[in-house]
Formats: sequence, C-alpha cells, structure tokens
Amino acid sequence: MTFTEWIFLLGGLAVAGPVIAHLLAKPRYRRLPFTMLRFLQAGKAESRSRKKLRDLLLLLLRCAIITLIAMLFARPLLRRKAAGGPAGSVHYLGLDNSMSMAYDDGSGSYFERMIDKAIDYIRSSDDKALFNLCSLASGDWANGLTRDQALAEVQGLRLVPHPTDIDGFLSVVGADARGQRPAGSVSLMIISDFTPKTLAQFAAVQEPAVVDTIDYAPIVSSRPINNAAIVDAHVVDIDDGTLTLNVTIACFGQIGQKRRLTASIDSAQSKPVEISLAPNQRKLCTIRMDIDAAVRRRASLPVQLSLSPGDGLAADDTFRIAVSPPQHRTVRVLLADTDGGETFLLKTAIDTLSRSDSCDNFETGRASLDALASADLERADVVICSTIADALRGAVEQLKDFVNAGGRLVFFITGEPSPGAVNELWRAQLLPALPGRCVFEPVYIKPAPEETGSLDARGLAAKALSNYGIDRIVLRGSFKCQQHPDSRCAWRLQNGQGLVYLRSSGRGSVALVNTSADDSLGSLSKSNAAVAFCSYILGDANRSAEYCFACDEKVVLPLPAGQPPGPADQLWLQTCDGRKHRAAVQQSVLLVPEPGGIGWVKTLGRDTVCAGINLPKGETDMTAPPAAELAGIINRAFSLREKRDIAPAQIIDEAKYRPIWKTFAWILIALLLAEPAVANRLKR
Repeated sequence: MTFTEWIFLLGGLAVAGPVIAHLLAKPRYRRLPFTMLRFLQAGKAESRSRKKLRDLLLLLLRCAIITLIAMLFARPLLRRKAAGGPAGSVHYLGLDNSMSMAYDDGSGSYFERMIDKAIDYIRSSDDKALFNLCSLASGDWANGLTRDQALAEVQGLRLVPHPTDIDGFLSVVGADARGQRPAGSVSLMIISDFTPKTLAQFAAVQEPAVVDTIDYAPIVSSRPINNAAIVDAHVVDIDDGTLTLNVTIACFGQIGQKRRLTASIDSAQSKPVEISLAPNQRKLCTIRMDIDAAVRRRASLPVQLSLSPGDGLAADDTFRIAVSPPQHRTVRVLLADTDGGETFLLKTAIDTLSRSDSCDNFETGRASLDALASADLERADVVICSTIADALRGAVEQLKDFVNAGGRLVFFITGEPSPGAVNELWRAQLLPALPGRCVFEPVYIKPAPEETGSLDARGLAAKALSNYGIDRIVLRGSFKCQQHPDSRCAWRLQNGQGLVYLRSSGRGSVALVNTSADDSLGSLSKSNAAVAFCSYILGDANRSAEYCFACDEKVVLPLPAGQPPGPADQLWLQTCDGRKHRAAVQQSVLLVPEPGGIGWVKTLGRDTVCAGINLPKGETDMTAPPAAELAGIINRAFSLREKRDIAPAQIIDEAKYRPIWKTFAWILIALLLAEPAVANRLKR
C-alpha cells in the first residue's frame, strides 16, 4: 500500500492527545460509612476491572479514529500486479446500411452480401478480440462486443434512408485508436458499395485516422448496373384544372431504360408518360394531371410520382412532393406617402405585376400619411408607407389593429425618418428592426435571400428576384438597424446590414425595407427587378407552392389555414413512420423535428398540410468506383501506425494501483458510531 499525499500521515501524531489524557486521568472515590467492609472491597475490585477494560477500549477507538482520518487525507492506494500477456486486438467495422445497399442485381442484394462479408470477417478473428460496430448511415455504435455479440449485432442490422456519415465514423475511430495501449492492435474494416457520394466524403477527410491494419471490401456487381431514379420535381403551374410538373429522371447505370412515369393524388392518377433513357443520361420530363375543383380547394395536395418497375432498386422509383394550389383573389394595396411622387415607381411595378399574375389581381389606392384614417385601412390588405413620417404617430393604434386583423404593413425608409414616429412604432411592435444612423456610401445587395428556414426564401418570388441579378443593383445609402428579437432578416446587403426585415404580429405581418420607395437611396425601384421585388414584399403565399425535402434536410411546413402564428403555439403532426409529435411554430412556419424516414409528413386537423420526404440527393447513384481510385482515397483517409519492436525483457507485468479510500471511510464511520456507544456504557 502507498499514499498519494503522504505528508498528511504526520497528522497521526495527534494520537498522543488521547494517550496523555488517559494517563493523567485519575479516578476519584467518595468515602461512605458502611459497616460491611468485606462486601464493599469485593464490589470495588470488580468495578475497577471493568472500568479499566472500557477505558482501554475507548482509548484504542479514539486513537484509531485519528489515525484513519490522517490516512484518508493521505489518499491510500493499494498496489497490485496486472495480469501479464499482450493486449487483445480491437476491430472497428464500418458497415454501410444506406438505401443504395438495397440494390439487387438478380443474385442477391448488396446489403445481404455485406452482412455475409461482415460475418466472415468476425468469425476469422481470434477468440479474445473485441469489436466496435458502426452503422455508417444511421450513425449507431455498438462498442466492446465479443465475437458472438458482434455476430448478433450484424445480423440485426437494417437499412435506413440516410446518407453515410464518414466524418463521424472516422472521428470516433481516430479518438479511440489514440487511446489504445501500444501493445494492442487496432484493425479497421469498411464494407460499402462506395457510391460517388460516399467516396467524396472519404476524399474530403482532413486528418487521417491512425490504425494498425486497414481493410475494405467494395460491394459491386459483376453485371451492368440497372437503375433509374426520380431525382427531382418542381411545380410549373396549376391552370384550368391541370397540374403541370417538371420531373428530372436519371439513369444510374450502364443499361438503358424504358419506363413509364405517372403522377397520383390519393386514388386519382394521371396518364402515364413514356420515358426512354440512355445509359448515364438525365432527362427533364413534363407530366400533367387533371384535378377537379374539390381537390383544388384543398390546402395541400400530396402528389406521388412513380416509375414503373424494371430495375434493381425500387426505393428511388418514387418521389413525393406536396403542392399548395393558389386561390384566385384580389389584393388591395394602399400606397401611403406625402406628395404622391414617392410611390409612383411602386405603383407602376404593382400594376405591371397585376397584369402578368394569373392568380392575383392587385388593386392600388393612395392615401396621404398626414391624413391616414381607419377607413383607409379597412379597405386595404397591404399598406405600404414610403417613409416613416411624424404623422404616423397619431395612427399607431389603427395600424396595430390593421396588422392584428391579418394585414401586411410595409415600411420603406428615406434619408430622414421621424425619430418620434420610429420610437412610437417600435414600442408598438410594428417595426421588425429599429433604423438608426444612415450611412451614405454605395452598397450592393446579396444575390440570394437568407437561408433561415423561412418559406419566403423558398417562394417563387424570391427565386425570381434572384434571377434578375439583384446583386448588381447599387444603393447609395443604407441604415444601420437593430433587429427585433422576434423578427428575421429575409434579405441582406453585402455590408452585413439587412435589406428586408420581417416579423409576424397577430394574424398579420410587418416588413421594413432598408431603402427608399423612390430612387433617392438607390435604383432598386427603377431596375428591371422592381416587379419581382414588389411580388416579394407583397407576399407570395397565394402562389403555387411546393414542399418536398430530403430526409436529411430541415423540414418546414406552412401553417394550416386559420392558425395564428406565434412562438408558443404548437400543433400535432404525423411523421413518415406513423408517429404523432408536437411541433413548435416559429416565424410563421411549422418546424418538424424529425421526419422519421421517407414518406409523408402532415399536420393533424381539419386543414391538413403536408410535405414529401425523399431519399437524399445522389444517394442511389450506383456508379462503381475504379479500383485504383478507391485504393488511393482509402490510403489518404487512413494512416498506418508505426510498428515498434518490443524486447522480451520489456514485456513484464505492469503494476497497477487501486484507490482504497472508500474502505477506510466506511471503517471510520463505523468507529465514529461505536465510540459514543462505548463512552455511554462507561458512565454506567
């Protein structure tokens, strides 16, 4: 036994205190008149004998307590010899259970072959080996398995619709391999079909994992690859009762494809479209489907695209996309300015938008900011203020009621907004950002909206605006803005400031545009992007919208009709695995925490909205890797540990130390309980 802090053993000298106290203690007797001296002497002798024994026992207990306290502070360790012999080998198995492994060339699936290879590898190892198994697609680990346990784990492996996570696998292998004893060997085995997507992850490895042995087994077919997949789909239009979609189909293999493409909504089905693909060819196909008036009135249409059977992988022959059909409406836009000239360019752009839009009809009206009344707001769906004038201070309550009732309020900023009106609107929660100092220097707009999970950033208006080269439009000045905590910046300038800030309020929304409605702060309203920008700030919720995601993407859904937005609201939804979950409402969208596979995610309620969840893009590209390229990438992703010769004299039993302070602590507690019992007994 040894001690970590031996200096505390000097505290054991404190046992001298109880010893000295015992030696100095003298018993005192009282004189009692008693005639029977013979019996007194006998009783006195017996009492002295018992008292001496108890005093000695009490002294030993107190000395032992002091000694144990000193030993506890010294942190005792028990020295023992470790078992001799070399450390056992450790095997890391990376098994690809992504959906591409379901490919079947007629002689069995890739997945079945991978299971057989993994079982053979485990059975060929020594009896004392330990196994750490990782499912590369699901990311699940099973560590410290014996051979029998590893065999059972491999046989229970299942396919999942997720891409492989090579970075996560290598980070664990590298960290564990660095912690292994030098005498133990670390072996690595990877079994996969090494699709281009998986191979790209290996090629992107920055720091190789260091192991003793590297092995890999590519699962490839000896026959030509026969596989076609639906890789993407987008809505073109819903017009005159016809849904039109553009569908991208790819041939991932060396066998040409002749297939039929159909679209279905519930039990209704479109006419099939004949598809012919050459090997390794992609083709954009257009499919049309008639939908009746009852279907068009639904908030969300689950459209399932399907290829006829005919290849080795059925999982990528289906693609799901939810479509929200537009409802024809008239949008009343109120342009509020000071002299009529500030909104002239906006009015021209909105009139052009109304003539070109097949879904919405925009009716524009004008009102003076100095005389903005409740009657004007009641006749509007959208109010656009060309500036933040002092006259708005008297209309704050009316504007707040307008937004809470479902209206959309948009503020542009000129070079001199009214500080009083800005503060009043900010306190009333009617500004998504607080404009501060204006910086008069040229600045450009970013080419695309912010990726914040917002549906606006996914809308047609945002995409159209990006196509107009908005990043080439220069602004002569911009304001430094303080963003509201509950708002979001939908579009930014290249100096980091926001161009468009949005915030939900009640049933409506407010927006702040960090430039002027005229050309005083820039040429946006005079550019060819003005019409698309008006469509963006007016809102594009009434257009045809599509909701399809890969299962590894962040999934957002639009709110069902009649659901007020708010961060505290929650709705029930059903994921692809059939389970029911609560999802929080944030920034006017519904966030889906986990889609639960591939299939449909939908809200539960009267007005159902849904989204299609599909395989990750490129997941089923079955292009086999060239052997030389695969070997080079694997060698760069891993590094062999340097071998060290160990002389026989160096192979000795290692000494190990085990802390035993807990044993001492329990003994001390027992003595502390025994000491008062003995002391009380002594007084009797």
